[in-house]
Amino acid sequence: MWTDQLKNALRLTLRRLSRQRLNTSLHIAGLTIGMSVCLMIGLFLRHELSFDAYHSKADRIYRINTVWTDNGNKSPHFSTPVPLGDALREEVPGLEFVAQWHPLGEEVVEINPQRRFAQKNIMLAEPDMLNVFDIKPVQGDAFAALRKPYQALLTRSTAKKFYGEENPIGKSFKFRNQFDITVAGIIEDFPANTHMNATMVMSFFKDEQFMQNSVTSWTFVMGTSTYVVLPQGTKLTDFNARLKGIADKYINKHETRPGSRTDFDAQPLHDIHFNSTYAGGGQWVQAVNANWLWVFGIIGLAVLILACINFINLSTAQALTRTREIGVSKALGAGRMLLIRQFMVEAWVLAFASGVLALGVSYVCMPLINTLMEKQIDYNFSQNPILITALLLGIALTGLLAGLYPAWILTRFNPVDVLKTGSQVAGDHRSTWLRKGLVVTQFSISIILLVAVTLMAQQVNYLRSKNLGFDHDNVVTVNLPQMNKASLFHSKLNEVTAIKNVSFSTSTPAAEGHWGTMMSLTNGDDPQRKDVTLILADPQFRDLYNLKLVAGRFLEPADTNLISRKLPNEQQIANVVVNEKCVKALGFASAADALDKKFWYGMNSGNAHIVGVVADFNATSLHNAIQPTLMTQVPEYYSLAGIKIEANHNLPQTIVTIEKAWKTSFPDQIFDYKFLDEQIDAFYKAETRLYTLFKIFALLAVVISCLGLYGLATFAAQQRTKEIGIRKVLGASVAGITGLLTKEFLALVLIALVIASPIAYYAMQQWLADFAFHIDVRWQVFAGVGIVAMAVAFLTVAGQSIRAATMNQVKSLRSE
Repeated sequence: MWTDQLKNALRLTLRRLSRQRLNTSLHIAGLTIGMSVCLMIGLFLRHELSFDAYHSKADRIYRINTVWTDNGNKSPHFSTPVPLGDALREEVPGLEFVAQWHPLGEEVVEINPQRRFAQKNIMLAEPDMLNVFDIKPVQGDAFAALRKPYQALLTRSTAKKFYGEENPIGKSFKFRNQFDITVAGIIEDFPANTHMNATMVMSFFKDEQFMQNSVTSWTFVMGTSTYVVLPQGTKLTDFNARLKGIADKYINKHETRPGSRTDFDAQPLHDIHFNSTYAGGGQWVQAVNANWLWVFGIIGLAVLILACINFINLSTAQALTRTREIGVSKALGAGRMLLIRQFMVEAWVLAFASGVLALGVSYVCMPLINTLMEKQIDYNFSQNPILITALLLGIALTGLLAGLYPAWILTRFNPVDVLKTGSQVAGDHRSTWLRKGLVVTQFSISIILLVAVTLMAQQVNYLRSKNLGFDHDNVVTVNLPQMNKASLFHSKLNEVTAIKNVSFSTSTPAAEGHWGTMMSLTNGDDPQRKDVTLILADPQFRDLYNLKLVAGRFLEPADTNLISRKLPNEQQIANVVVNEKCVKALGFASAADALDKKFWYGMNSGNAHIVGVVADFNATSLHNAIQPTLMTQVPEYYSLAGIKIEANHNLPQTIVTIEKAWKTSFPDQIFDYKFLDEQIDAFYKAETRLYTLFKIFALLAVVISCLGLYGLATFAAQQRTKEIGIRKVLGASVAGITGLLTKEFLALVLIALVIASPIAYYAMQQWLADFAFHIDVRWQVFAGVGIVAMAVAFLTVAGQSIRAATMNQVKSLRSE
């Protein structure tokens, strides 16, 4: 019997929905938007929360991190000294597996003279990496390959990129133009949700020239990661105690610096993607802020709730058109539960239609989201039953949330009163206040998002336009592969009239991975020694980047300390230039006072002689405060060429000319260049993405809120039809009636502004606190957003109000 009732309810629902196409479209549009946003955010969260969860031993895998402590200041890093791996195997019994891997930067791979690639994400790995992680071999003996030097496992996509459809096993390629590497196997591509997304795995051959890392030093840390698999039941505190013992045995043996020590700690695998504490430029996939995952989840639910509120308001706005239908049904014996079931069927039909459309919208939009977020989020619904199940549950829950209140309110009318007056809704003050409260909630959420978008736009613009203390326009950077040929490259560039200046250094003034060391007015054993950023640069560095000289002079060719470095440490004196922050950190009263002073610095435990002071400049992103910075010359360490191009010259043609000079100087290397201003913009990529997403969310929230407001305006206009007719008979103008109908809705928006403002203020203050340099949150932002919200609300309501005000008064008076 219930099946017949369901069929009848479905038939009636489809008939009614097809007759009221506008209202049906509004219902479906709102729910589709809400469910699409919720679904896409759900896919994003699922991707982020599943990082590294696919490994069978994931709950027992730990990465060992290094933590340096100096006078209470901790400097954590994700990598460890290479000797730690063997020490763990020999001195910590019971560990299931210990494995190390080392990331390489962009390397030149030559298949043949005509096929050369600049390959990224190359991993050097020990054989037990295959036991620690679920790396899937496809072809060849992966374990045997990683036990031999100069062997490589290619991922499927890399093998196809290098060799096409040929079988690559046994073939060899040239690595860095000097090593012959044999392809010994193929492995599956690493999934997108892992922190070690390698394109190639090569054997962990402990050769310092090959690894570009020290393999014996306990104090040299350059990217090597160490992983362990702990046995079931192992207490992490016990294992960390063993790590402390190893650190004390091999590193913490100095007695003159009691405040300085090195420690190792074990970090669970599932924590790596959500913990940005352990910094380092060798990480291929940057950690995410877990708080922002909560924010996105809340936004997804908020947009869905907005859509449900919109559904409720639109449904109750139609109450006056359905009261007679309900009254007749009740008079003919229909019980309230039967009527509620009918309304719930309508809600679920609309929710199902919206869910299907949301599925299509998500499928179309996810490639755009992946591009925007630089992610590879899987959105193949057909092969993921969990996603389909979640979507069906979401449809059922959305239909329940959206349909239950309208069903309850529309089925409680007294049939006698309904058939006599045609309305029972007008006197329900509780329902009226609830609907108004829902509209206030909608606009509060919308205003919070609008304030966030406005302040994000201002902050991003501030980040991009702030004077960083150096010139970065029209500057091209090129990594230098070999310093013994760099002089030829330098001379070739100097012949180009379009090039204003050339400088060799270890980095640009602003970079993610500056070198660092310590400094002190006494010696390296000083417990009060301080951190200092280290830039090795030639004399042209100042002119190219237009650094402002405050006192003394900049570096000169004669300042190079190549000769003095052959002397004993205490006789090594390097002429250096420091910034104003460094002057203050060393305790000098002024830049002039610092000139000609000497201090100890950690590079080769040498002594520095201050010959000049430059104005402070931002050496990193504006998330960070300006740090003490030291510049000196050590030519053999230069790894970067900065090239300043004249502003009035053809930029593309000049790049071609630079490439010709490169090929003449480094014929075996691949030419790759970057613009410095683009590198600086990349510092704020996360903020730019966030700003773009919030713009989308804010727009959708406003659209949904307007649909809800439209529904309430329709309801109010219908409810007051007779009142409007009487007012018109008594001489009220259209403008007066329009103002009467719109002012209460504008009051709701004003209330929403009052509620939303402190919430938005607090949230944005927390976001801006992540920046050392940021804008102030001004009241004008809230005033502007309030005006925009009021204007949007007025335009939404005005149409219904004017239509009601211009209605024929005879019809108005007869409507009830």
